[in-house]
Amino acid sequence: FAKEVVREMTVKAGQKCTAIRRAIVPRRHLQAVSERLRARLAKVVVGDPSLEGVTMGALASRDQQRDVAERVALLARGNAVLFGGDAAFAPRGTGTDQGAFFAPTLLLCERPDMASAAHDVEAFGPVSTLMPYDEFDEALALAERGRGSLVGTLVTRDPHRAAHAVGRLA
Repeated sequence: FAKEVVREMTVKAGQKCTAIRRAIVPRRHLQAVSERLRARLAKVVVGDPSLEGVTMGALASRDQQRDVAERVALLARGNAVLFGGDAAFAPRGTGTDQGAFFAPTLLLCERPDMASAAHDVEAFGPVSTLMPYDEFDEALALAERGRGSLVGTLVTRDPHRAAHAVGRLA
């Protein structure tokens, strides 16, 4: 799960219409998931993609970089920044100071049932927000709140739960 979330956040620097913006996780697994995500995000090397070891490049433009930063600032109001948002962020490579790089950023919305920004604001870059839930129907209600979401992924071993989710969210 953590590997897939990070991949979705960083492929094309998170600039795809189907990239993950919200990760809805069982509250009992929140600590473990956040730790694994932070560990994986710490291994992402941002910079000039022609350099060996760089795993994520720049955003499309400086305007896009400003837009993502503004949206992360909106998302950070009332939510915790678990990873990223570091003023000391420095992409790897010569000339990257002229590029539109943005650090992968993970936020936590402790009360997604009460918050709206995490459901309504899309930072079109390497940004995702963790949202805990207690009951499965609560997770489905949170998923339904995603404005304009084009895709969703359900991770479960329970075929009945999957059928219930598909029927409700389709």
